Formats: sequence, C-alpha cells, structure tokens
Amino acid sequence: MPRIKRSEQAAATREKLLETAKSLFAEKGYHGTPVRAINRSIGMGDGILYHYFPGGKREMLSVLIRESFERRREALGHAHRAVERMELRDALLLFIRRLYDLLLADLAVAKILIREHEVLELEETLLLSEWFEEQFANFSAFLDKRRAGGELRADLDVTLAARQFLTMGMQAGVSKVTGIPMLDVPEPDRYFERTVDFTLNLWRNP
Repeated sequence: MPRIKRSEQAAATREKLLETAKSLFAEKGYHGTPVRAINRSIGMGDGILYHYFPGGKREMLSVLIRESFERRREALGHAHRAVERMELRDALLLFIRRLYDLLLADLAVAKILIREHEVLELEETLLLSEWFEEQFANFSAFLDKRRAGGELRADLDVTLAARQFLTMGMQAGVSKVTGIPMLDVPEPDRYFERTVDFTLNLWRNP
C-alpha cells in the first residue's frame, strides 16, 4: 500500500475535526459542545484540536463559516457566468434555485448561523454582510444589463429589485432550515416559478 504523506494525513485530520465540530455545533449548540467531545468523536487525544486550531473551538467556528461561504461564492460565480445568454425567465429561475440550493448545501452551517448568531464576532458578521452585499451587487449588475437591452422597464430600480428578488429566495431557505412554514405552496420549485412570473410582470415594460 502506498504510504500516506504526513501533509495529507494532517489535512485529513484537520478536515475531520472541522466536520465533527460542525455536526456537533449544529446538533448540540456551540456552548453545548466541549472541546473534549470533538476530540473523542474522532478518537483522538484531548490535545489534538489545539494542534490544528490554537484558538480552540472559537477558531473552528470562524473557519467553518469562512470556508463554507467561500465555496458558495465560487458556485454563485459560476451561476452568474452561466446566465449571460439565457432567456430572462430561465436566468431568474436558475438564480433563485441556485441560491436556495447553496443555502441548504451546508445545512449544518446554516443551522449554526441561525442558532448561534449571538456567538458571532465582528469579523464573521462583516464577512457574512460582505457576502450578501456581493450577491446583491452582482445580481443588480445583471439586471442593469438586461434593462439596458430593453428587457426591463427603463425606470426599474435594479438595486432594490435585486434585493427584493433574492430575499424571496432566501426566505425559502430559512423556511427549510428552521422548519417554519413561510411559503404559500409546499413545493419550493412551484414557489420559485410563481415568484419569477410575478416578478417579471412587475419588471417588464407594459
């Protein structure tokens, strides 16, 4: 059998620690998860976590949030490039579905953010704020191009329109994460189609 490089083994242990912490934070809460529980869940000694994360579980929480949203940023970047030549309705459906899917792709982190929002420090709060502002700005720029091409009303406030539309998509994600019914139909896809059709009726030239 080929020998596993020490660097690969270290990377695997780091990832295992993060995944274990994420699962426990989502299930038991940040304060309800002692460092010892994370170490023992992967069968390691009590000091192993601090070797990889000197800041302890506080550092782990920060890394989990940062890495999760970096993956989302990359995936949404692909979506923005994919819609350039799509029909407007299809593009809006792709945007809202992709946003929903990405919010739920890392369900544990989504639960942690909602459950442990009071634990977040300024750095993480700013990171999340910047991420959402980036999505609003990118989508606003997309709408501005379509408006310039005559597909949307000339007087459309694309900044407000982008926030309104994407927030409706986020609402579906929050409903799924919290278990609180917020949609008027049980199927997310049907909700997305109705949202897009309703929105286009407001945005398009009369």
